[in-house]
Amino acid sequence: MVAIDSGATTGGTYEGVTFQADKYSDGGMTSSTQDEIAGTTADTLFKTERYGNYSYKIPVTTGTFTIKLFMAEIFNTAAGARSFNVSVEGRAVLSNLDLFSQAGHDGAFEYVVENVRVTDGTLDITLQSIVDNATLAGFAIYSADGRLDTSRPEPEPEPSNCNGYVAITYDDGPTGNTGNFVNALKSANLVPVTFFVNGSAIGNNRNAIQQMLQVGEVQSHSFNHVDMGNYSSAQVTDQLSRDIQAIQNAGAPKPTIFRPPYGTLNATIRQAASALGLYAITWDVDSQDWNGASVQNIVSAAGRLQNGQVILMHENQNNSLQAIPQIAANLKSRGLCPGRISPTTGRAVAP
Repeated sequence: MVAIDSGATTGGTYEGVTFQADKYSDGGMTSSTQDEIAGTTADTLFKTERYGNYSYKIPVTTGTFTIKLFMAEIFNTAAGARSFNVSVEGRAVLSNLDLFSQAGHDGAFEYVVENVRVTDGTLDITLQSIVDNATLAGFAIYSADGRLDTSRPEPEPEPSNCNGYVAITYDDGPTGNTGNFVNALKSANLVPVTFFVNGSAIGNNRNAIQQMLQVGEVQSHSFNHVDMGNYSSAQVTDQLSRDIQAIQNAGAPKPTIFRPPYGTLNATIRQAASALGLYAITWDVDSQDWNGASVQNIVSAAGRLQNGQVILMHENQNNSLQAIPQIAANLKSRGLCPGRISPTTGRAVAP
């Protein structure tokens, strides 16, 4: 009846089924991987995802439907790093799903839900995160007596007013201010952002990491926030390994990007980070929030951002918190949108 490639901007035909670009979603964010996906000939379908807490609302006529769900663990590399629930029409069909345990890293997982009766005009597929984020690569819907309700207009894709993307980043979390930052970012629609966190600051504060994941990504900033300019490779590896583990223990995906404290980068640090799967970056624009910059000066610094660039700010600085609404307004006026950081180039790209 209809098939959707979650997170994809274009459709394709996989194993004889024609999938459309992502639509009908309510919430969530999108991502992708370049890794090959095992266990399927529909490799491309599983390389994109919509993740987070969200739902799909598909307009259908009254009928009985079969839904085939497609998923892959494209980030985590260990059991227990992700679990989530899936319900269809309010009925739980998958509980505490751990994709790594089912299919390993970059392995295709499929699940069929049968005999779903819909009488209210909308077929609902809902994903709820437990650990890390719920994820879906796509779905296909079949029915003998129901159909897509084309009498209702299809949702219009949101118009893109983005002439480019910039990376809004905050170092040195989590802090007691995490919730305030997340609420301010949501209110200003300055999302997604990237948080570079220190494992020593996480402790048992899983809630702060989960709050961060509502508005963006959590990446590595070393375990103890130390200048590693004179560290050996083993010492750097220890700092980064412990930070990665702390981040994953708090329910976030394995980091793919590392920002060194104080911006100290050398060949030893880069090589140790790369061996752990981390792309090392610094920044293009320093907001100077750590140096007592005023709110207006921080806003002005963000005003210098160009397409693809990254700005440095800090979660432990109240001046950067207060600057969020103006930064959002100024970026919008220039046609720039918040993006994510590419783990292969270190540049800001579309979310």
